[in-house]
Amino acid sequence: MRLIYIILLSSIISPIFGQSQAPDFPFITLNDSTQTLDELKGEVVYISFWASWCKPCLRNFEKYESMRLELQNKGVKLLNVNIDDNREIWKSTLLSKNILGTNVWASDFEQIQDDYEIYNIPQYEIVNKKGMLVYLSQNENRSIIEEFIGWLKESE
Repeated sequence: MRLIYIILLSSIISPIFGQSQAPDFPFITLNDSTQTLDELKGEVVYISFWASWCKPCLRNFEKYESMRLELQNKGVKLLNVNIDDNREIWKSTLLSKNILGTNVWASDFEQIQDDYEIYNIPQYEIVNKKGMLVYLSQNENRSIIEEFIGWLKESE
């Protein structure tokens, strides 16, 4: 099962290499407040860019729920950024789907798309406590959970 996680995540983590500052972006929460990614500095954040119409996105939330739950229980912030054109579609999808994590709506997807080079979804990004984009190692014997634990142990 671990090999499946490795294959899935290594194939979908953004192919931008090297550490760089995660571009800040605003998002709308379920209670209609506006927040930004920068407000989450100090946390390890696993970002999932998704849409209600994207079947692979919805399937991956369900398929990898146990791994996502383990990451969340260890302290990783699961930030699910919806890119639907309409906020009401996003909210209605959440009523019918149990998507683990913090569910938010992208208020300026065009800017996010440019900043994160999003060409298709689902797309996943990892941001460390310092607000830097980090990437899973390419070592086939790695443990994804252990890599996240390493980022959680890093100081700010």
